[in-house]
Amino acid sequence: MRDCWFTRKLQRRTALAVVASLAVPWAVGDFFKGFHQPGLVNDATRAQLLIDYLVIGASLFGLTMVGTWLIGCWVVAVMRGPRREADAFPGAPGEPPP
Repeated sequence: MRDCWFTRKLQRRTALAVVASLAVPWAVGDFFKGFHQPGLVNDATRAQLLIDYLVIGASLFGLTMVGTWLIGCWVVAVMRGPRREADAFPGAPGEPPP
């Protein structure tokens, strides 16, 4: 039951992280492109293209970080393994002898 809850929570966080890593750079880039207009900047087209390149780089970086985070989650899950219950030590104090 706990694994299923954790998996759903991880899926929601992953979806949110992917959407944020794509949407935030594009929204910020669109905001800054509004300041680079012909007449205000010497070469507005070049400045807007530079912003587009920065946005693409930031989006790819964000997606790479989300992928790295997911690989880390997978490694932790593999290293933990399935839950096991151990037997009592056969000579523990307070236990009757076998």
